[in-house]
This record gives sequence, C-alpha cells and structure tokens, in this order.
Amino acid sequence: MARATILALLVSGALLAQAPPPRPEQLTFKPLAFEVPRAADFKAKLKNGIPVYVAADPAGVPFVRLRVFIRGGSFLEPRGKEGLASLTGMQMRAGGTAMTPAAALDERLEFLAGDIDSNIGDTSGAVAMEFMEKDLKEGLDLFMQVLTRPAFAQDRLDQAKENLLQGLQARNDKTDGIAKVELPRLLNGEDHFSSAQMTGASLKAITREDLAAFHARLLHPENLVVSVSGRFKKEAMLDLLNRTLGALKPGAAAQVSPRVPAPSFRRRPGIYVVDKDVPQSLVRFALPGLRRTDPDWHAAQVMNQILGGSGFTSRLMKKIRSDEGLTYGIGTGFSDGAHWKGNWSGSVQTKNRSVAYVLRLALAELERIKAQPVPPEELAVIKDSIVQAFPSQWGKKANVVNLFAQEQLTGWPENGWAGYREKIQAVTAEDVQRAARKYLDPAQLVILVVGKAGEAEAGDGKDHPGALKDVAPLPLTRLPLRDPLTLKPLS
Repeated sequence: MARATILALLVSGALLAQAPPPRPEQLTFKPLAFEVPRAADFKAKLKNGIPVYVAADPAGVPFVRLRVFIRGGSFLEPRGKEGLASLTGMQMRAGGTAMTPAAALDERLEFLAGDIDSNIGDTSGAVAMEFMEKDLKEGLDLFMQVLTRPAFAQDRLDQAKENLLQGLQARNDKTDGIAKVELPRLLNGEDHFSSAQMTGASLKAITREDLAAFHARLLHPENLVVSVSGRFKKEAMLDLLNRTLGALKPGAAAQVSPRVPAPSFRRRPGIYVVDKDVPQSLVRFALPGLRRTDPDWHAAQVMNQILGGSGFTSRLMKKIRSDEGLTYGIGTGFSDGAHWKGNWSGSVQTKNRSVAYVLRLALAELERIKAQPVPPEELAVIKDSIVQAFPSQWGKKANVVNLFAQEQLTGWPENGWAGYREKIQAVTAEDVQRAARKYLDPAQLVILVVGKAGEAEAGDGKDHPGALKDVAPLPLTRLPLRDPLTLKPLS
C-alpha cells in the first residue's frame, strides 16, 4: 500500500513538472546543441581533379543519391538561341542516351524504382540520380550515359519545343509571367543575359545539333563538382567514382566555363506600370543589396526578417494584411549575390485601386525601421527564429554535401556558414538601424506594377486618397505589354 502511494505521488509529481504553461510564449526549451559541419570532413578529389563531397551512412536506409553540379548556363547561349541551356538540361535525361533509347530508359528507371534528373539554369545545372543500394551499379551506368552520352532524340526534342511554345503563347496570361520579362530588364538592362529570354524565333532556331554542341562544351572536369550520400562505404564509393566520373577527360569541344558576367547597366529608379486587365495588380519592388560575404550581411538579414522576411511575424505582413486586410501576403528578402551584388526585393498582390495605399504603408514601415530602434523583445524573437531555423538546412546528409558542392561551384568560402548563428545573435538594434539606413533608400527603388493601369494609377479615391505617382518622388512610366512570342512592344 505504502509503495503504491509513493509511486502515485512520484507519477503525479512528474506530470505536474511537465504541465504546459498557460501561454505559448512561456514555453522553455533546452539550448539547441548544433555545430555547422566542416566541408573538409566530407571533401575529396577524384583523380582527374573533380571535387567530390561524400557522406557515407553504412547503417542508413539502402539508397544512394549522387549529383553532379555543372558550371555553366544560359549566360553562355549565343544570341538568337535563347532557351538553349534549359532545353539541353531538360533533354539530357528526357532524350535518352546513345546506348539506351529514351523509351527504354524510361522503362528501366521505372522498373528499378530509381530516378535520374537533369537541368541547366542561368548559371549552373545538375544531373542527379537516386537508386536503391542494390541497383547502384546499373543505376550509375545509366547515370553516366545521361551525363556523358545523351542522345537528344529528335522526337523528344520536338515534343519539348511544342510544349514550350504553348507556354510562351500563354506568357501574358498571368501578371507573374509579364513581371518575369520586365523586371530583369529594369534591374540589369536589356543586354544582360538575365534579361534575354526565349522567344518563338529562338525556340524554332534551336536544333538537336545545338544541344549536342552545348553539352559537349560544358562536359569538362573543371566545370563539375560532385556530391554523393547514402548507404555505402566511403572508400568503396570513391573507388567507384574514380573509375567513372574520375576517368572523364575533356573532349575536343569542352571548355572551362568563364566567370558569370555582371550587369554593367545603370538602373533607373522609378515606378513602372504595365497595363493588364486583371482584378488584382502584382507589385514587385527592388533595391540594390549586397553579397553574402559583406560584413553587413548578418545585420541586413535580421533587418529584413523584422521588416518583411519572417511571414506573419514581419511588420509588413502585420500592417498590410493583418491590420488593413489588403493582401493575402507580402514578403521581402535579400538575394545572396552569388556573382554580383544582389538585391533586396519584395512582392505583393492587391486590388488595383489599393496599390498606391499599399506602397505608402510599405514605405512608411521602411522609414519606421530606419528612424526607431527595434524594441528588444521584437529583436530577440527574430534573432531566435533565424538561429533556431538554421540547423534544419543541415538536417540530412544529402543536404549537407549538396550545399557544400553548390558553394564550391559558385566560389563561396568553403566554411562560410561557420559562426553564422553567433553572428546573428550578436546583431544589435543599432546594427539593424544602420543596415536599414544603408540599404533602404526609397530614392533607389524600382517598382513594377502589373495590373489595370488606370485604376492602379488613380488609387483608392474613396477610402485612402492618393495617386500612384505621389507614392514616392520617383518618375512614373507606362511600359507597353510585349508580344508573348517576339517580346517586342505591342504599342
């Protein structure tokens, strides 16, 4: 009886000790123990010099994931062949190989329950595979075929071009499609590769031979970085990779990809409006930013999270969505400036007549964060959210080696994330204010509005009077809608 009573008291005491507090903010947690992985612990080099990041998990689930990152992209496309890089990336896998026709490759991958994927973007691409450990040998053989000997089957290419053409024809159907064409031109200039987009003519001009030549140019060991993770022994995997990827030699047409060119365009701040008959306008805005290696990066990150980068916790979301009910969402962020200084940019959708008022509210928040120190409680919440979310990107071994490989490909410092959380925690209210004053200059804003121009320019005359041209001391310019296939102005 006595033992039962004592046990009951112990159990009830334990339950009381675990009882949740009355409010969520009163929850307490143990300090998060986390150290950023070191690149050197995963890095190796194949016999032909290709860097490889290896994460072996001999006791893990029986899968192997391999990814070859490729340096090069649309910035290498010849004029008049816009879209060549993306088509090449797409068709490396979809078009079969010299040894395995496209349909046979599809069937074999389905039978093995494996996957091979390929893509090429603006500055880089990748070919990736995932197979069961027991199918590694066959899977790697198919993977090497896709990487080194793609067939670019004509019928698959024709079908892909037909699908892309349909997409181009619908380019003006959505405000987002129009903004994707106009914003790079406003930020980087018409002559920069980031503004050069596929047209009906460039798509028609791309041939199977163009794809083969573009692929041959990129397939140089100095353009490649590898990541591999899964259930294997590291030494055995490195031996296997040395007999495959490590045996690659540059072909006669292979070239080491040059540096990605930075824009030389001097942007013209202003408010730009594209007339589109839609009930809601899309508003995008941008300011010159910085690179991730800039000493201001961590203060700028905290400042952005407070202002518009933290979802429902951010000031812009609270003010424009929660308080005013003018949008479903608004968000901002700094791009990391991989090849040149990035931008601080944001996006919001709202009723055409609300555009001017939304922008006035947003600009008022920019001025507030510059003028008033961030309260300690708000600063602590934002810094804690950044610090606690940071380890999640390192949660899987595949994520770790992929991240290190991408950093290597782009040229970032090898251990650039070391000390990140400590630097975020060290950001003060004064640092936030200094970053806001430095990077949030409304006179440098480029604002793009895609919507019903007459209504957006007039503003909400009933509840919140004020025209779009008076939102900021910036020139207002109407931009013509472009032909979706030629990208030439329609008027």
